[in-house]
Amino acid sequence: MKKIAVFIYLCFFVSAFAQDLTPYTVFLKAGKVLIDLKTEKEVITSKGIYAKVLELNPKRRDVFYVYDKDGKAKYKTSAEGLVEIAEDIRLLPNIDAEKIYPPKSIFKTENKFANFDTHLNLHFDNVGLASLNNIYSDEIKNVLATRYEIRTFYVPELPIQFGLSLNYQSAYWKNDIENVKISILSFGPHFQYNFYNNENFKANALVGAEAAPIYEGLSASYKDEYSAMLFDMGVETEWISPVGVVSIGSHFRHHDLTLTKSNRSNLQLTPKEFSLNSLGLMIGYKIEWNL
Repeated sequence: MKKIAVFIYLCFFVSAFAQDLTPYTVFLKAGKVLIDLKTEKEVITSKGIYAKVLELNPKRRDVFYVYDKDGKAKYKTSAEGLVEIAEDIRLLPNIDAEKIYPPKSIFKTENKFANFDTHLNLHFDNVGLASLNNIYSDEIKNVLATRYEIRTFYVPELPIQFGLSLNYQSAYWKNDIENVKISILSFGPHFQYNFYNNENFKANALVGAEAAPIYEGLSASYKDEYSAMLFDMGVETEWISPVGVVSIGSHFRHHDLTLTKSNRSNLQLTPKEFSLNSLGLMIGYKIEWNL
């Protein structure tokens, strides 16, 4: 009987100790340094996250394993910036502490949170203008244009994202007759495909089409107005920097133009349809937000 009692006690002790070593949920503050167990590389969290952890030494509790969504230890980290929330979770036994519950709508409809990315981009495009030389009595081939872009994507769990882009572009040049400024305001749908992704770096392919309600050439004496459609293809990379998520990329754009109005006298062009191409570099900053 004594041996049986000792055996039962040992089983109870081992069970209790194993239960203590079960990974539990904590909150990791923004800026927390995680060390990859395989590569020993450091990863810094850009925002606060919930994660499953387990201390290597339950008595000292100075080093913790951080588990991935598959329940495998992926990182290790220190106790600094780690917030214990186990007691808070016990206070709400019927509520999932890791799930966000949006407030009920006053119209009794279902509300869901949606994730969005907004990109603020600055482009430097080399635009080929040779097809417009007949209009401007010029022999110009290329001009450097500056383009400002605001682009917002809805971010689902799929690798393909859909969004809208708003662009303003301007270019200046001088010929023997006049100083000319081209101004373009365009907007339209864009699609983004994430083809490479790790903890700190992403690479995306983008395509889009834009209508241009404003596409005009201005000088001191003349104004030329065009209707236009623009088509965009690009590759962009994103990475986490000390100031947030920044991006660098390159875009090819095709402009389909039709001259619709001009106050130039004796301007006889047949046909009045043109196409331009541009290739450029961009730098951007990404803002992540929820709705």
